Amino acid sequence: MAEGEPGLPTGETSGARAEVTGAPSHMPGTEIPQVDVHSHLIPGVDDGARDEAMALAMLQVASADGTRIIAATPHAGEVHPEAIPGAVRRLNELARAAEIPIEVIPGCEYKLSRALGDEHKLGRLMTLNGTPYVLVELPDWNQWPNSVGESITSLRDDGLWPILAHPERHPPVQRCPELVLEAVQVGALVQLNAGSFLGYNGREAQRAAVLLLSARAAHLIASDAHHPEARPPRVADALARAAALAGEEYVRWMRWAAMRVVTGEPVELPEPDLQALRLRESWLERIRDWLANP
Repeated sequence: MAEGEPGLPTGETSGARAEVTGAPSHMPGTEIPQVDVHSHLIPGVDDGARDEAMALAMLQVASADGTRIIAATPHAGEVHPEAIPGAVRRLNELARAAEIPIEVIPGCEYKLSRALGDEHKLGRLMTLNGTPYVLVELPDWNQWPNSVGESITSLRDDGLWPILAHPERHPPVQRCPELVLEAVQVGALVQLNAGSFLGYNGREAQRAAVLLLSARAAHLIASDAHHPEARPPRVADALARAAALAGEEYVRWMRWAAMRVVTGEPVELPEPDLQALRLRESWLERIRDWLANP
């Protein structure tokens, strides 16, 4: 990340940043809270939770999995940004009433576009917990846009820190994981879906996720939860599997990075291992062994 902290999101819809308890300012020796930066918890607004009962069930699953902080990130265009903070407050009320030890923070999942910078300047962008971080996905499922690097650079110039959501699920990335380096090299964090590591999104998504992690071109693992059972808010198993491949220390760094995201602190990205993405035979053998031994 570039030195210096960009201006924070402003305006009514960005919302005040919630104080997150237990946030380390540097990677501590103690346990780091489990954070999930991507979920579809808000009921009745997109293809996530159908109603409050389902949202509460999702929070119970997340808490049982060890998550202590979870971002509610509905699809943009299916909810008015100004409605998100109130919906998040309601989810936290439900969690407290049910004695579920979890904190919900606001966010939104946008299609990657330079226009998000304009929305940010007008105070109409829902960033993650009122920080500079914004969750974005590729605008086209079947194509890697030529403008990815330019769009991310433009957003960063506008004071935003983009997080690219689940690129491993897109067919172009499955065919050529090196495409993601374009986003990383201009400062985007990369978030992989937990389900991809466990094979729930298909073998090709799993392979791409493993390659990106092996190359240190992935920085966050999140659930992208839509349902308490079919697409649950679980990340612990994926983190454990990631540690078996990339090592405990790197996955500990990923947990720390997620905590830094929700508190609005900059994250210095590791240098990607280009050779790992270019499929050296040693990595291929290791990946085959890893996939064969869940």
